[in-house]
Amino acid sequence: MNGIMLHLTEAFCPTRNLDRPLSTILTDEERGELAVFVTDILSEWKLSPEESLALLGMPEGSKPRELSRFKRGNPLPQDETILTHAQHILGIQEALHMVFPLNHNMPLFWLTHRNKTLGGIPLKIMLEDGLHGMGRVWGTLDCTQNWD
Repeated sequence: MNGIMLHLTEAFCPTRNLDRPLSTILTDEERGELAVFVTDILSEWKLSPEESLALLGMPEGSKPRELSRFKRGNPLPQDETILTHAQHILGIQEALHMVFPLNHNMPLFWLTHRNKTLGGIPLKIMLEDGLHGMGRVWGTLDCTQNWD
């Protein structure tokens, strides 16, 4: 794991840095790396540009070209909402690969098919309920998200 990814993992650890906003923890370089990681995940999830922007928590009216910039390494905005959405995307992706370590097709299948525990399709829940829905999905995949 490279140094930047290790720092991102530590910064996003739910039990650390709870008293510091993510926007004050990450450098421009780290937010650029994060942008690449997150856009790769969103591509893997086969989302439309509009869905990707929504899951990232980008403001209304954001243009799909923002995703191309992020893919090239332009930093995510130093905005707590967007960085928290990115944190959830990374956490969900990591949890999916922990739950399905041997079948690389299962994460996308799991995201796009009805889940009994969630009472709906995880991807649809995230898109309709925003950060709250993303939290529900992440908590379903990773029980440590629900520890207090």
